[in-house]
This record gives sequence, structure tokens and C-alpha cells, in this order.
Amino acid sequence: MSKTISIVIRKGGVGKTTTAVNLASALQVRGKKTLLIDLDPQASATISVGINPATLPYSINDLFTNINAKPQEAIAVTNFGLSVLPAKEELSKTEAGMTATSTGALKPILSELEDEFDYIVIDTMPSQSYLSVNALVASHSVLIPLETHYLAMQGLEQAMKDVAEVKQGLNPDLETIGILPTKVQPNTKLAQAVLEEVKAIYPTLLLPIEIKLSIKIAEASLAGIPIVISDPTHTGAQDYFRLAQYIYERP
Repeated sequence: MSKTISIVIRKGGVGKTTTAVNLASALQVRGKKTLLIDLDPQASATISVGINPATLPYSINDLFTNINAKPQEAIAVTNFGLSVLPAKEELSKTEAGMTATSTGALKPILSELEDEFDYIVIDTMPSQSYLSVNALVASHSVLIPLETHYLAMQGLEQAMKDVAEVKQGLNPDLETIGILPTKVQPNTKLAQAVLEEVKAIYPTLLLPIEIKLSIKIAEASLAGIPIVISDPTHTGAQDYFRLAQYIYERP
């Protein structure tokens, strides 16, 4: 049975999609059969692994809107072997029509795939949405990326509240893997101050892994080849490989 991990924070530009893409790719490279799910209508995760949404006959949106659609039919595979449930822009219309009763829609979709993968990594929207709640309801655990900047602290607080609310009823077994510092500029006062504040507020959740700021990581995503694939010896790639190892060594 697969382990499903949602990457969640209500703020854009903090490295959420980059983390989802590189974590999924790193797990795949390390021999773990992995599925990346794109739950953002912008389809950033889909594009970041080299898949053009406009060329796809099916996407995850079809699984929400067509009861006869099969999850396996919507899966695309990258040229480096990563399986992807891609997103297309039409997912925004489906998300706009969702209500509180729709929060369990993703779970039965994943139940048809859980025996085919070791890990399922879900990239979510950088805002409050029923799609993101769907991800939390269907997941075993959540990973929260945090840019080491004070403006990101509000997004962290909101993410923790979202997780707590889901644990109260919809998914009481949901675990938090931890808070992952991203875009870290080592030895800067701002980064260290943010990390110290996070550690003071969430002492057991700050991960011992940091994703350092690197333009090459962003360039790799823009090129549609995650840094762990395009340059596995790069410092950023090694950071993500350490994250993958941390996750698959968890009990």
C-alpha cells in the first residue's frame, strides 16, 4: 500500500511545487515507484516534469467529473519514468463548483492506485481550496515547505490550522512529517531568525534538512527537468535526495 504525502502551504513562491516535483522524482530515482499528482489548475507540477497539459487527452479533472473515467487512463509518464496524474486549466472550473460535501472526492480515486505505488506525492494550490482539503483528507501525511522569510510565517500558521481542522474530523490519522525550510540563504541573519522562530513555536516539526536558495533549481523546473534528474550532483539535488531518504526511512 502506498504512502500518500501532500505538500501544502497557503502561499505561492515558497518552493511548494519545486519540492513536490523533486521529492517525487528523487523517490523514483531511488527505486521507489512514485506517483506525482498535480492538484493545481495552473498545472505547474505537470509542466515542471516536462509534460505539456495541452497535449493530454485526460487529466485528473476527468476523474472528478466523469464517473466512468479510470485513474490508470489519466496517468502520464515522464521520460525519466515518473508517473503523473496531470492537471489542466479546466480543473479550475471543477474546483469553483466544489462544496464541503466534495472534500472526499479524491480518496476513492487514490484507493484504486494505492497498490501500484510506494509513494504518492500531491502538489496542492497555494491558497485555501476544496482541492487542497481533498488532498489532506486522502493523505497519510503532510509536508510543509517554508521559505525562510517573515512573510511566509503567516502561510505556515494557516497551513498548521488547515491540518489541525482536517485531523479533528475528516482525517484523524493525518500526520505532519515536518516543516521544510526552502530557499535558504545560509549564514544570513534573516534566515537564521526565521528558523529560530519556527523552532521555538514548532520545536518537534522543523526538519533537519534545508533546501538552499539556487537559481539553478528554478531553471531546471522551467526546463521541465527536475534538478534531481538534470544535475543530481548539484547541492540542491543532494538536499532533495536527503529529504527523500529522510521520508522513506521514517517508520
